[in-house]
Amino acid sequence: MEEKQIIRNHIDSNPRTASLKLGQYKLYCPNCSDQRRKHKKDTPLSVNISVDMITYYCHHCNIKGGIPKSGERNMKIVSEIKGETKSAKANLGSNSDKSIVSSSGGSISDGEIQKNKLSKCEDKISQWLGERKIELKTAEKMDCVWEETKHLPVIGFPFRENGKVSACKWRTANGKKDFWWTNSASRLWGKEVEGDNVIEGLVITEGEMDALSIKQAFLEADMDVSVFSVPNGSPNKITDGKVDPSEDGRFKYVWNDKELLDRYDKIILASDIDTAGDCLVHELSRRLGKAKCYRVNYNGYKDANELLMNTDEATLRKQVLGAEPIPLHGLNSMKHYSDEFESLYKDGKPSGISTGIKSLDDIFTLQTGQLYVVTGWAGHGKSAFLDQVIVNAGKMYGWKTCYASFEKPPSYHSVQLAQILTGKPFFEGNNIRMSESERDQASAWIDEHILFQDYLDGGLPTIEAVLEKAQASIQRMGCRMLVIDPFNFIHSDKSYALETDMVSDMLSKVQLFAKQTDCLVWFVAHPSKPFNKEKVGHPTPLDIAKSMAWSTKPDVCLAVHRGNEAVEIHCTKARWYWNAKLGCVKLNYNPVNGRYGEIEEQEDNFDWDF
Repeated sequence: MEEKQIIRNHIDSNPRTASLKLGQYKLYCPNCSDQRRKHKKDTPLSVNISVDMITYYCHHCNIKGGIPKSGERNMKIVSEIKGETKSAKANLGSNSDKSIVSSSGGSISDGEIQKNKLSKCEDKISQWLGERKIELKTAEKMDCVWEETKHLPVIGFPFRENGKVSACKWRTANGKKDFWWTNSASRLWGKEVEGDNVIEGLVITEGEMDALSIKQAFLEADMDVSVFSVPNGSPNKITDGKVDPSEDGRFKYVWNDKELLDRYDKIILASDIDTAGDCLVHELSRRLGKAKCYRVNYNGYKDANELLMNTDEATLRKQVLGAEPIPLHGLNSMKHYSDEFESLYKDGKPSGISTGIKSLDDIFTLQTGQLYVVTGWAGHGKSAFLDQVIVNAGKMYGWKTCYASFEKPPSYHSVQLAQILTGKPFFEGNNIRMSESERDQASAWIDEHILFQDYLDGGLPTIEAVLEKAQASIQRMGCRMLVIDPFNFIHSDKSYALETDMVSDMLSKVQLFAKQTDCLVWFVAHPSKPFNKEKVGHPTPLDIAKSMAWSTKPDVCLAVHRGNEAVEIHCTKARWYWNAKLGCVKLNYNPVNGRYGEIEEQEDNFDWDF
């Protein structure tokens, strides 16, 4: 039985929701609650019942979707949205002035779109657009459509795939912002009506009305500009001033339209001037590359349409053309950093996320935008330790990771990750093996959270190639961590007088990548062989071969060292005191499943030789 039918049966059988009364509800999740060993009585499934849709989202297993309450097309119930029932905003319990009813049901044909061209619409639409200083011909150029309902007209924004309509976003043409969908879209709106690019670059807005406003500003001056809108506005969930990983799915359009976006060397981000708009700019510039991103300032107004309504086309056009680059490098005045500076004062020092092991958090946490170097003698478990931290970050916070692991084929690496996830061995042996169901669940989790760089063709990768693929992983999945393991597989096409110069240059590029993409980069590096292993303890960055840069460039340096009774994790460098400090933590390691944990959490002692 498919997921949506299971959810619908679950809702229909629950006394609280069986009558399908409008409102929001919290239920146990039929997908994950029965499988949980603890907290089975929790109700992580959020269910919202509106006039036409049932939407659901589980805060534990992350399943989500929409189920039409009936086979009726969304447009048929617009009159109910604004008439006999509460508004969509009230029904959804929205915390903003706009509400979106997402629907995977319904259909819309090219014939319907053609029938409802704006050139055939009534005066109400023209008047409504005029109040926003947008001419009918501008909206028509951008392929907008209309539909008349019992109570009011609505304007539609069709999304096309290969010239055919695949979805349509609708908005009531009145004073309130009520939105709903016929099908859903994961592409940019407006991309099929590209202009002649009289100005250099592309403009991306937060909403369709802002796209129309900017289009209007340039057409008024007999200029054209490529202007697209994101399909789903700004993020709903923000954590620590950034887009929460649970929102990664809303950025699919970055990857789906990658070929189109790659054509532009300059991308102007015209988001709203508010916290959500700031987060949208941060995430888009992180995925697209800060070096080519610029941001529009509206001189005290919230968005493009508000600026247009209160000034004129020339003023809006000037602001778009005067968009400032996203701070990246070079010489900048304090104003470039004033927002961040003020945020640090108000919100306090930044804090990384937990490693998932409490004692380990005492010496370091995970902070994006930084370079972490991990070293340790051969066979002491550097990569295995890192796998544990990566899995913990994915399970606890939804973080996604790109691996450039040169010593492990992705299939073998997935076996190790699956063992950490399930706590059971993958292969037959003396211990209880993971079941096929557990294997499939682990595989699905890895598929959702991990991307592997594949270098099985035998070629030695350059650091430029690794970082290019890492940037693509950020575009595709929103990866927040990159693992390069190990250093000695990296090849350089450039000639250096000294190998130490090559290492220093490489680490500078990695460090800059971490800052530009707000990504945490893990770099695994082997130390030089000690002269006497019996007398040598854990290595330090100074023991890593080839360059002193291993001690100067990273923000955090860690050493994994197997002692006589436990694994020692040493923090040997901490650039920022708020997310790391010098010290040592002892952990237990279970060779059966590859898990690291607190010593008191594991009773059995294991031999390191396996």
